[in-house]
Formats: sequence, C-alpha cells, structure tokens
Amino acid sequence: MFNLILYSFILFGLVYWVESQSLVFSQSLIIKKNAAEELEDWLKKFSWSSRQELTSSNRLPSYKFYSEVIEILLAIARKMGGTYQDSILFLREGLQADRQFEKKLKEIILGTWLQMGMMLFLTWAFITGSLFLVDIKVSVYKLAMIAIWQGIGMASLPFIISFFRKKFFQDIGKLWKMLYVLRSLTKVPLSRTEILTIAGVTEIKNIQQKSLIHIVDKLKETCQKALQLGGSYEEEVVSLMSELRFQEKWHFELFEKRLMVIKLGIMSIFFLPSYLAFIFLLLGDLLTLM
Repeated sequence: MFNLILYSFILFGLVYWVESQSLVFSQSLIIKKNAAEELEDWLKKFSWSSRQELTSSNRLPSYKFYSEVIEILLAIARKMGGTYQDSILFLREGLQADRQFEKKLKEIILGTWLQMGMMLFLTWAFITGSLFLVDIKVSVYKLAMIAIWQGIGMASLPFIISFFRKKFFQDIGKLWKMLYVLRSLTKVPLSRTEILTIAGVTEIKNIQQKSLIHIVDKLKETCQKALQLGGSYEEEVVSLMSELRFQEKWHFELFEKRLMVIKLGIMSIFFLPSYLAFIFLLLGDLLTLM
C-alpha cells in the first residue's frame, strides 16, 4: 500500500513539475508558461513616445530571440529617431505563431510524462496487489532492483527528449532569429553590412541540418545579392520564412513520431521487464513453497 501511495505522489509530482514556472527549471525543456504572454502584453502597451527609457515597471520581458530583436529596434530608434511600428507588429505575429507551436510541443511532452507516470503507477499497483493476494514475501532487495531499473528509465527520458528537441529545432531557432532580424530591420537606416552583422548571418555556416540546407543556401544567396546589388531583400526573406514555417511543422511531426518510438522503447526496456521480473520472482517463491 505504501508503494501505491508513493508512486501516486510521484505521478502528481511529475504533472506539477511540468506545469510549474519555477526559476530552478527556467532552462528546462518546457519554456516558462507566461514568458511569451508577458512579452506580447508588453508590446501591446508599448508606446514609441516612451522608448527613451525602460524603467523597472515596464522592463522588457525576456523570451527567446524576440526580446533581443526588440531591443535592437529600440536602440536604433533612440540613436537615429523614427518609429518601427510595422516591425513590432510583424514580431507580434511571429510571437503568436511561436506561442502556438510551443503550446503543442508542451502538450506532447506533458503527455509523454503522464504516460510514463501512469505506467509506473500501474506497475507498482500490480506488484502491491499481487503481494497482498498471494501473501508471499518477495525480497525487498529484489523489489528495490525493479524500482531502480524503472527509475533509470524515467531519469533517461528528459535527456532523450532534450537531445531530440535540440536535434530537430535548434538550427530552426537560429534561422528564425536571422530571418526575423532581417525582416524587422528592412526599413532601418543602416547599411546592409551592419544589418547582416546584427542578424548574425555569419553563423549560418554552423547550420548543418540536411533538411534545412536548401533554406540556408537561399538565405546565403539573398544576403550576397543584398551586399552586391543593394535594394530590398524583404520579399525573399518573407518567402524564406514561409518555407521555414512549413519545415518547422514537418520537424514537429517527426519529433512527435520520435517521442512515440521513445515511449515504446522505454516501456519495452524498463517497464515490461519489470512486470516479467516480478512474475518470475513470484513464481519462483511459489515453487519453493510447494
């Protein structure tokens, strides 16, 4: 009965951990729940007449690269004057799309944790119920080994999820930052070289993901034309953003499928053997009594 209560507590603890906004986990797999909302609210309330000074009461919330792009726009506006409301509105649109994406990502990760927690609960409910029914004492050491084996499986899950999240979305995030900076600074009175430097286009060579190579090549070509011929690159950047959005959705589907494989793998390696191990232990003890 104690095990049943213990693992029920663990299950609810997992749900609380995923939903919590504790600063301890500010760099965890799940981005803080209200970070994007706070930034969007800040953008709604922001007035260009108050851009000269950000006090503690209206300090710019930090969320991904969006805050960095906004700070760049504010710094340029303070230095050279002008307002860039179109760029701010464009960033808000991207922020809303990003929030929807993160919400979906959070849901499937939360679902994975809940399924693993439920498997843990069912395993020990079965073990506890069986021990009460047959009235046989299985070695505590052997039960501890089963618990440790399952614990290894549960402990490996966040590292596996983190690995695949970086694999599928890290390079996409870098491209989004470059494209959003380029798009937001199209009407800013800066040279093309300065804009490309601010956007961090020099880091594009570090993006090696095969599924993104065609977008990387097009972005390189766009930047080269902007440097050599001048003129506006806005249309090309908007087109690349549409391509990247499509690619991101495809990566999301791949990530979801990988999570399914991960769940099946963990269940097959860490949970199913736990059932079988306990049954063999139970049968072994029964045979010794006969």
